[in-house]
Amino acid sequence: MYYDQHVHTYFSFDSQAPFEGYLHQSQAPLVTTDHLEMANPDDAGHNDLPNQLAYQQKRAELRGAFPNRILTGVECGYYAPCLKETYDYLRRADYDLVLLSFHHDGHHDFQDDFFQSVPKRAHVENYYQLMAAGVAEFEGADVLAHFDYGLRVLDVTPAELTAWVKPQLMTIFRMAVAKHLAFEVNTKSMFLWGNEALYETALPWYQEAGGTLFTLGSDAHSNDKYEMDFDRAKAFLHRHGVTQLATYQQHTPHLVDF
Repeated sequence: MYYDQHVHTYFSFDSQAPFEGYLHQSQAPLVTTDHLEMANPDDAGHNDLPNQLAYQQKRAELRGAFPNRILTGVECGYYAPCLKETYDYLRRADYDLVLLSFHHDGHHDFQDDFFQSVPKRAHVENYYQLMAAGVAEFEGADVLAHFDYGLRVLDVTPAELTAWVKPQLMTIFRMAVAKHLAFEVNTKSMFLWGNEALYETALPWYQEAGGTLFTLGSDAHSNDKYEMDFDRAKAFLHRHGVTQLATYQQHTPHLVDF
């Protein structure tokens, strides 16, 4: 059984979602991927670190009330100046799943309207330069999350993506494949932010780079967004010849037919 691989709870700075609201929707395991975000511009520059002790206490509390297996994940926002602190935090717990994300440049979150005022091509090129550096440097991730996060507030066409950064993305995807990073199909990006066409363009590039690992994540920050538009996303994946998705336990991918 496949289940959502990108889910936030009240352990994230930008979510109030309770575990129970997700657990009531499925008998499948639940993996939460709350934000680990250093120097977060969306939170006054704070280091946002999920409380690991409280998290494990909550897992233990829920274990008796729900049949679901509750797995531990984290969405790790790459920020090079704080990489040591990031690794120090990650070493303090055992994770089933680590998502690697690129959310900010140290001054602005990439969903900030600020990026609508900068030259579009320069921003797109800079975003993927940052991603290339992060994928090359960061160790310990399992999934490259929402490859288009930095483009969500922009109107970037597939033709522009191809002309401006296809070589950069091919380099990123080759590094991702070498590090066994799955490609996340993020339904929030595709269907709320309207970037389905960018996924239609980029997913074959990941396949061309040799990539065969895929995850499907809603990026839910509220219980009602759990597994949002998964039927549409699965149809999209089938069109691209993808018939298996990866779930993670102890960083090990388990392939599930869908």
